[in-house]
Amino acid sequence: MSLPLDSTSTIIDCLEHYARIRGDERAYIFLSDGETEEMELSYADLQRRSQALASELRKYGLSGQTVLLLYPAGLDFVIAFFACLYAGATAVPANLARNSRHFIRLRNIMQDSACRAILTQAALQEPIATNLAGAGINLNQVVILTENTEHATDVPETPDPIDPSGVAFIQYTSGSTGNPKGVVVTHAQLIANERAIQRSANLPEFMTGAGWLPQFHDMGLIGNLLQPLAIGGTYIFMSPLHFIQSPLRWMRMLSRYQAHASAAPCFALEMCVQATSDAPQEQWDLSALDTIFCGAEPIRQDVLDAFHRALAPFGLRDDVVKPCYGMAETTLMITGGLPHHAPRSLSVDRQQLTRGLARQLSDEALTQAIVCCGQPVRDHRILIVCPQHHTVCEDDTVGEIWCAGPSIASGYWRNSDESKRTFAAFTADGEGPFLRTGDLGFRHQDGIFVTGRIKEVMILRGRNYYPHDMEATVTEVFQQNRVRVQAAVFAERKSVGNSGVIAFVELPRRMAGATLEQLQQLLPLVRQRISQEHDLSLKDTLLLKHGSIPRTSSGKIQRLLCSELYQSGAIQALAAV
Repeated sequence: MSLPLDSTSTIIDCLEHYARIRGDERAYIFLSDGETEEMELSYADLQRRSQALASELRKYGLSGQTVLLLYPAGLDFVIAFFACLYAGATAVPANLARNSRHFIRLRNIMQDSACRAILTQAALQEPIATNLAGAGINLNQVVILTENTEHATDVPETPDPIDPSGVAFIQYTSGSTGNPKGVVVTHAQLIANERAIQRSANLPEFMTGAGWLPQFHDMGLIGNLLQPLAIGGTYIFMSPLHFIQSPLRWMRMLSRYQAHASAAPCFALEMCVQATSDAPQEQWDLSALDTIFCGAEPIRQDVLDAFHRALAPFGLRDDVVKPCYGMAETTLMITGGLPHHAPRSLSVDRQQLTRGLARQLSDEALTQAIVCCGQPVRDHRILIVCPQHHTVCEDDTVGEIWCAGPSIASGYWRNSDESKRTFAAFTADGEGPFLRTGDLGFRHQDGIFVTGRIKEVMILRGRNYYPHDMEATVTEVFQQNRVRVQAAVFAERKSVGNSGVIAFVELPRRMAGATLEQLQQLLPLVRQRISQEHDLSLKDTLLLKHGSIPRTSSGKIQRLLCSELYQSGAIQALAAV
């Protein structure tokens, strides 16, 4: 069946269409307590309020200007985002800063984007100004409040025409390997990716989506907030904090609203598995759930298996979780699984993988499972390319992932040199341009397998070591001793005569009765298992208190920063071996 999404040129076209035919239907439902307290926004209300706010933006001359969106999770962010699209302003979604590291990120975004105005709520206006001043940021931007247009009725009957090639928003990267960069996404690129997501999972018109991912993050914004609206559906959501506090709220929400689709990183699936084993049994109905897009970080087959085992009694099918791959530079998704296919992985020789070759092996003790992230989405291409020589790799050979297609973003905001290096790559044969993702992977048969970030791979004795593979080994050591670590991080220590690999093991907030002495006794076992399974000797193994490992605003571990903090003595260990 043909959808309006198939022929529209902007996401505003989708909103206008469904506001005409489904104006009273709920577009968004926000659970303000993470459970039952509903705040809702119909298609007609979203159209009216966002157009009214767009009129305010035009009055301030903000068409064609960058506008920072600073909101807690909720409906006001949705209104503000669509208001920017209607007004021709360039939206810059950002995270509300909670600590000094977040304020540094926010300052960098404000300076880089050169935002002319800030959109926020009345209750946040004074705290934002105070906190920015405390961080040494002079607030000289216009501040516009969403509440000012809550009851507006004077809105244009027809919106101003939108140029599909115009900039829709700037998505700042998570900054896991450096300062965040502003990815420029046009209206055409946004709608192309929404179309690719819909086709990848065959999402039906009028679907119900549900989730909790941050609304300022690409996966939360494009995959969660905007995808249901693009096909006339309803999106129910809660704040990320409410999910972290109680992961089972996600399951309750999926069951209560009979959601069809959701999205989450792999760590969220693992948190749900742990929560179901710790909590009293509840009764859910997950039989309506058809798709959970899983991406944003390395995906582990053991977690996928455990998630299905834990939730199969509640009607979860084995093909619901769909591993995928993408990034801000591809707008969002660039590979995805096929409908009605269970996730699959490839068991490859661990030693051969360090040499850049994906060779299958049956001996589990010598292999590691790499999950397939699906196929390139429709109308897009992926090549696996040698990062040094730019030659196309054969199947089962690790190289850099290069992409091309209508969803590839335009470049980095006000950074032409980096844009050229990243978005205008050509193969040795002159084919291009392609986006260089900075990620390593290989093609096997019809699937794309991601092995890690180029900048995070540790090269020792001419072999490549992937941090997340060794992190899984550490996690397993602690789990076998009934301790769940918060994170395990590997980083390379580079210094003359004293180089090596460091393991950081971060404890959870609550240690479930384990004493520090008991946990310290596990560190030699960690070193032994790393040596046995990865043929690698650790320079240091550190046990850290909760919250010691730096993360990005979207929760990704900053491995390179870990190494820098370690070498400067800024990380204090509870114990070390």
